Parts: sequence; structure tokens; C-alpha cells
Amino acid sequence: MNSFQITYKSKILSKLVLLIFSFFLWQVSFAQSTKKTQLQTQYQQIQAEIKKIESLLKTTQVEKTNSLNQLQAIKSKIQVRQNLISNINEQVTYLKAAIEEKQLVIASLKKDIEKLKADYALMIQNAYKNKYNTNPLNFLFSSESFNQAIQRFTYMRTYAKTRDNQALLIEKTMADLQVKIDKLEADKAEKEAFLGEELVQRSILEKEEQEKNVLVSQLQKDEAKLKKQVDDKNKAAIALNAQIEKIIAEEIKLAKEKAEKEAKATAVKTGTPPPAKGLTMTPEETQLSKDFISNMGKLPWPVAKGFIVGKFGQHEHESLKNVYINNNGVDIKTETDAAVRAIFGGTVVNSFYLPSTQNSVIIKHGEYFTVYSNLKTVSVTAGQKITTKQNIGIVYTQEDGSAKVHLEIWKGTAKTNPQLWLAQ
Repeated sequence: MNSFQITYKSKILSKLVLLIFSFFLWQVSFAQSTKKTQLQTQYQQIQAEIKKIESLLKTTQVEKTNSLNQLQAIKSKIQVRQNLISNINEQVTYLKAAIEEKQLVIASLKKDIEKLKADYALMIQNAYKNKYNTNPLNFLFSSESFNQAIQRFTYMRTYAKTRDNQALLIEKTMADLQVKIDKLEADKAEKEAFLGEELVQRSILEKEEQEKNVLVSQLQKDEAKLKKQVDDKNKAAIALNAQIEKIIAEEIKLAKEKAEKEAKATAVKTGTPPPAKGLTMTPEETQLSKDFISNMGKLPWPVAKGFIVGKFGQHEHESLKNVYINNNGVDIKTETDAAVRAIFGGTVVNSFYLPSTQNSVIIKHGEYFTVYSNLKTVSVTAGQKITTKQNIGIVYTQEDGSAKVHLEIWKGTAKTNPQLWLAQ
């Protein structure tokens, strides 16, 4: 095998390896690009959430002074700020990995260029030795037969094309190298910018923590009053829970009777035996339940502007140690006289009034129920069909000037965490 054939085969192998390596890098880059887009989208959403909280905090300043409301708002903002810092750290980590990956690619491309240049130099050297460049006609006409002349002509043409391709491959590889270097510098600059942003956000977070500590100290001076508020709130939650359970139990009973009646009617028409007892939903309600479940984590909020100040479950009071609040849903701070809207389409089951939680509305979505409490007015009636985001009432403004809507989501008679269902 002559040197040209060796060089040609080496060049083909090198090109194949380069193509495989490039395909692998494309897959990695595509995955990283998708991750980067997700992080950037999340970053923008968190920033928007912080602005929303700050906007609502401005309205709090014109309300009657209430340190507890301010503390709840500050704690919510601190949590979101911490999420923002975590997102920045993720983006810095991503950029660090991207920089390392590009550095590996640059090193690989440099090796490829060196190899391609060495192969190209060898081809030129062979051409000079064999005088293919200087006197190709002598090489062609010195053939001993016509077939040999044809073979030499094909050989010369392939050789010349290979040299041209090798030169083009060197140029392309060098261009790719420059693109990677430019992207590397851009990633480094972006990483430095995010590190600077992280320092700014940590500084703001520190000030918010200090503000929170001041409010906690103020609240702890009136511990007896706060404990009474917590006790009243827990009693209100118990009363609301009892009323909701009563209404939902009655609704489930009626739904079961209706479904069984429809099943029997269908059995008579079709001549088939009725289904086993225990069926509680019609096919329409079953589909509605599936639709509701499929939107978990994507449901709209019950108000256009708001943020959570009271989380689901039992948790310690914001400023009192060993004092716990029981919350069957979430409390969302919003604007005064904000419209309260349904988070999913369904049918209004009932509305009722309790002095501690004002007006409440229960909407059925198949086997799921959403409950909206602390409403000043209600604009829907029992049996009414409701669409997603349809207004159902106006939020109640408390004596201290704050406006909060209470949201609960039930699956049958079991409570679930609304925060898991709402769009983040």
C-alpha cells in the first residue's frame, strides 16, 4: 500500500471520527441548551414573582399597621429571593459545565487541526517527490497500457480532490474552533455577570432577614394577643372544615344516588345488569376528574395578583415558638376588593357564611372540590356551571386592612395541598 492510500484512508477515518464526535457534542449541546432555556425561564418567572410581592407590599404600607401581615409578606419574599439565588447558582453551575465542555472541544479541535495539517503536509511532500504536481502529463503518458493510463488519470484526479478537501476541512475546523472560542468567552462573561448578580441578591436577602427579625421582636412583645389570634384562627379552621365536610359528604351521597339511578336506567335500556355498587360518578364527572388531575401544577391562581402567606398543613407561628397553626388550605394575600375566580371549570355546589371566614363557595370538579373562603360578596349560585377563571366573588378586607383569600382543594373527603396544584 503506497503512502497516498495510507494518507487517504487515514483522512477518511479521521473524518468519520470527527463526524461521530460532532454528533455526540450536538446531542450534549442540545440537552444543555434546553436546560439553559428552562433555567432562564425560571429566573424570569421568579423575578416577576418578587416584583409582584413588592407591588403588593406597597399597598400594605397604606393599610393599617399590622406587623404580622408585614412579617408574612416579608417571609414570602425571602423564600422567593432564596429561590432566585438557587436559580442563579444553578445557572452558574450550568455555565461552568458548559465552559469545561467547550474547553475540551477546543482542545480536541486543535488536535484535529494539527493532525489534518500533518496529513496535508505529507500529501504535498509525496506529490513533490513523485513529481505529480510538476509534471503530471509525463506520469500519465508514461503508462504502459490504456487501462493503466485510465487508472493513473483516476488516481491523479482523486489525489487532487483529496488535497482540496483536506484544505477545506482544515479551514472549516479552524472556523469551528474560532466559533467555540467566541462562545467560550461569552459563557465566561455571562458566568461573571451571574456571580455579580448573586452577590447583589444575597445583600438584599440579608437586609430582608434583618427586617424580618425586627418584626419578630416587635410581635413577641405582645405574645398573649398573638396566642389568642392563633387560637381564634384554629377554631375558625375547625368550624370551616366541619361545614365543608358536611356539604361534601351530602354532595357525594347525592352524586352516588344519581349515578346509580342513571346506571340502572341504562341497564334497563340495554338489557345489561347494573354495575356493582360503589359507583359515585357519571362518565361526565369521571372525565372532569381526569381533566382536573391532568392540570396539577398548572391551575391558575384564584386571584390575578397575589402570593402565599399561609401554607398548607400544621406549621409553627411566624414569631411564637411552640405555637402551631393548622391550615387546611393556603392563604393568598391580594389587593383590596380583588376579584376571586374559579381555578377550574365545574359546578357550584353551595355557598355559605361563617363569621370567622366570611362567605365561602364550593365548586365541584368530578371527585374534586375547590373551596374559596374569606369572600366579601358571592356572585354565583348553587347548581351554576362555572368556567376556568370565571369570577365568583370579591375578597373580604379585614379590619387591619389586609385582603386574603383562603383556598382549599379536596379529593372527596380528603384534603390536599393547593400549592401543588397551582401554577408555579
